[in-house]
Amino acid sequence: MSKDINCLNFKGLFTFLEKRYGSGGVSTVVNGLVDNPSYLIHDLTDPSKITPIRKDQIVDIDYWVSNEFSLKLLHNVNKVVKADNPLFDAGRGAVRESLSKHALFIGKLFGPVFLAKQATKINSRFNRTKQVFYKKLNGKELAFELRYYPQFEVTKDICNWNLGIYTELLHSSGVKDIHAEEVKCLLNGDEYCEFHLAWKKSGIVSRLVKSIGIWQVKKEVRDVIEEYEGSLRERDRLINELTGSEDKYRSLFENTATANAMIESDLTITLVNSEFEKLVGHEKAEIENKWNFKTIIRPSDFMKVNTHLSEEKTNNPHFSQNLEFHLIAKNGSEKDVICKVGRIPKSSKIIASMIDVTEMKRTEREKIELKSKLVRSEKMEALGLLAGGVAHDLNNVLSGIVSYPELLLLDLPEDSHLRKPIQTIKDSGIKASAIVQDLLTLARRDVAVKEITNFNDVISDYLNSPEYDKMISFHPGVVLEFECEKDLFNILGIPFNLNKAIMNLVTNAAEAIKGEGIIHIITKNGYLENPISGYDKFREGEYISVQVSDSGVGIPKKDIERIFEPFYSKKIMGRSGTGLGMTVVWGTVNDHDGHIDVVSEEGKGTTFNLLFPATRKGLKKKKPSASLMDIMGNGESVLVVDDVHEQRDLASSILKRLGYNVCVASTGEEAVELVKSGRKIDLIILDMIMLPGMDGLETYKQIREFRPTQKAIIVSGFSETGRVKNAQELGAGAYVKKPYLLDRIGSAVKEELRK
Repeated sequence: MSKDINCLNFKGLFTFLEKRYGSGGVSTVVNGLVDNPSYLIHDLTDPSKITPIRKDQIVDIDYWVSNEFSLKLLHNVNKVVKADNPLFDAGRGAVRESLSKHALFIGKLFGPVFLAKQATKINSRFNRTKQVFYKKLNGKELAFELRYYPQFEVTKDICNWNLGIYTELLHSSGVKDIHAEEVKCLLNGDEYCEFHLAWKKSGIVSRLVKSIGIWQVKKEVRDVIEEYEGSLRERDRLINELTGSEDKYRSLFENTATANAMIESDLTITLVNSEFEKLVGHEKAEIENKWNFKTIIRPSDFMKVNTHLSEEKTNNPHFSQNLEFHLIAKNGSEKDVICKVGRIPKSSKIIASMIDVTEMKRTEREKIELKSKLVRSEKMEALGLLAGGVAHDLNNVLSGIVSYPELLLLDLPEDSHLRKPIQTIKDSGIKASAIVQDLLTLARRDVAVKEITNFNDVISDYLNSPEYDKMISFHPGVVLEFECEKDLFNILGIPFNLNKAIMNLVTNAAEAIKGEGIIHIITKNGYLENPISGYDKFREGEYISVQVSDSGVGIPKKDIERIFEPFYSKKIMGRSGTGLGMTVVWGTVNDHDGHIDVVSEEGKGTTFNLLFPATRKGLKKKKPSASLMDIMGNGESVLVVDDVHEQRDLASSILKRLGYNVCVASTGEEAVELVKSGRKIDLIILDMIMLPGMDGLETYKQIREFRPTQKAIIVSGFSETGRVKNAQELGAGAYVKKPYLLDRIGSAVKEELRK
């Protein structure tokens, strides 16, 4: 038989057709396909037997139908479904009828990104025709490829059917205004089919608070328990009525939705139903009259279970308390179960009815973890607002502290007694600028351009830096050992931020060691077979690991969940520094789409393991630093546009020192009028943030309307933003981050004028 498509949705499809069009709709779709000798299938009850496909086998997820059969069945859907796009409509309907109440609840709790990530799992379980690869996945849009196996035939019906399925999966998560389209298709000669889906963004807070709130989580759990309780009450009523009817009793025992076991007074299990077999993973023949109930209960839970099964408890008519304990399955895994017991009248036999609540418990734990992450994100967002509010003004202040000393040093003789204090002022300004950089990093506002980076180089640069020498001098008993993978994969990263992360981890390790001890840094290549659960960004594939471990005092369990919070380490754990070090590590790892694990034991030490997605791209050759002569101008005209007087003067002084003719404007509006006047301006230096008037992007847009070839570069106290990139897309050149430094601004101006 040939490769085939998702049988699960055929079951949902038939339910959808029957509800909307009656049994005649289903008959039309399967007409000429079932009980047809042209379409054969293996009988699961007797694999050696091949028979024509029956209607019941189409909707059985254990059977797989052929490619040709699937295509004809889907083609027949066009004859039944009344819609502009019948297969799209049918795909949506099939999903609606397939998703359980539990699945809908989980989808709304975790949102569209969670549901979309499950598509790969779902596809691999119920599909043998294609593989799913994501190209883009975030809170408001999804783009992915469907790569079909060579022997599988694709039709437009298949494409529309799949697009309907994915659209409804997203819709079930509670998002609205979904726009779905197929932008590439095998039928158009493309290498694969590509789907784009976009929707109105629904944040995690709004889903938790407005859509399904925490109280609804409790309500969902309550509904499940109430449904279970109702089933048990009905069971007890029927047991009393049917005590004398062995056949009816066995039927009731076997066909309830709970896992049932009959237990003797010595706890021997004498009878179980099929649900109990599924629960423990063993067959009846292995269990009945051979097992003691004690053997499948976690030892630490047995005492309370044994008390619960006592005759005094089970004979009490008012006794209805549910018992929770851990059951040990065949594969050794433990399952959380809720159990209720009842004694058969006039006998010593006990009926124990159980439901598996392992997934429910896991969901509750994830809900708590989600709430914790939400609180942490809110703290980071608050800090981001603080950093964003001060960064621009602070960088303007720092520009004078850094740049004017640089100009003074150019004019001072080498033997001047003023050189040392002026150099100290400059160095202090650079250090203050680095603190602002830390704030932006931990506030997730630093989105500087990433480059191909090798982590061995990052670590080596730090270990050879004055900062490391100074830090290690405070800890003479500490020895650092660096074991690096010889051919470590590269990553896409920001070397400065990665350097700061390593510096903070090593400093943290050294401070944790009292007296003598060892710090190990190990880098390795690796391959991740399965995505890390709960971390959307880190997917299957090649990665590098950076492990920093110490033999220090370790971190108490009560603190380990909070070590990445801003200022927590300083206030609670008494560490030195600003209290931002570990938060900077957390922000840097997240900004690089990475993952961080922490393992610590008090008295034995701590290990931080950082994972980063790898790239096979090679390192770019570093450009040598430009000399002063390399960045000197030739009298070109430069317009400086900045709303801060001190910044205009500073930029003018630097550019005049480099040999440029400089004019200034204090607002975007003034700059537009100056260019309109016809004055010759070879290059404009535009401050991106200018309040309260036009910003740099709007100013450049207006100038480009009447002078489309005007050259410009962008400066800002913030990190590179979307508006900076928009200006560059219009034609602006380099982005230069404040504070102004002579070599930075000089190189950027020279480079842009050469174009």
